[in-house]
Amino acid sequence: MDYKEHYRQDAIVFDYFGEEQLSPGELRRNRFILDYCRITPGMKVLDVGSGRGWFSLEASARGVKVTALDLSEENLKRIRELDSGIDTLLGDACDIPAEDQAYDLIVALEVLEHIPDPELALNSIKTKLKPGGTLLLTVPYKELIKSSLCIHCNQKTPHNAHLHSFDAPGLKRLLRTSGYRILATKLFAHKLMTALRINELTRSLPYSCWSALDRLFGIGNDKYHYLAVKATKK
Repeated sequence: MDYKEHYRQDAIVFDYFGEEQLSPGELRRNRFILDYCRITPGMKVLDVGSGRGWFSLEASARGVKVTALDLSEENLKRIRELDSGIDTLLGDACDIPAEDQAYDLIVALEVLEHIPDPELALNSIKTKLKPGGTLLLTVPYKELIKSSLCIHCNQKTPHNAHLHSFDAPGLKRLLRTSGYRILATKLFAHKLMTALRINELTRSLPYSCWSALDRLFGIGNDKYHYLAVKATKK
């Protein structure tokens, strides 16, 4: 089974849309991303690898014209049911279907680590980005990729279907090689916030409190779960 069919089947078998699927840490992570990308009403946004569509739905609610791109028609159908104003596009990040549109903002949130050829995806995305537009990538940071033996095919299978591990220099180098100029980088979601259950303990506090603690825990170290990079095409 190739990766495209894997994700089509995955969306059919597992329901990613239930609100109970979101942990306090994921809710805080999502809020960070929404703040960091600085979406404004009227923007045209492409959500690459939209999955359960949380970003597409949140961005649309903020007055943004969103197109959700995913390998799974099941995911896209659910997104349309939740918000009929969101356009959907069935396709692969490495070969985005031709359409006469360019976007002010393109996001690929925890997508690149799943793709066999990340550079191919970045080149495909670049063709859809307006001059001066912004690409926002998020990836797991310095992830130790572990594998298990699949009981069906007897092959090593990476946990979480992650194929690549990224640090900031490596991801920036990949973007530059693919014809992008780096605008900003940011680490977020410190691992101690998870280990000490800070996400749960602060869930009723304002986001600003969580954000301040996230920065505080990172003083003198880089033990974060995620890396965000903003870039524009050269």
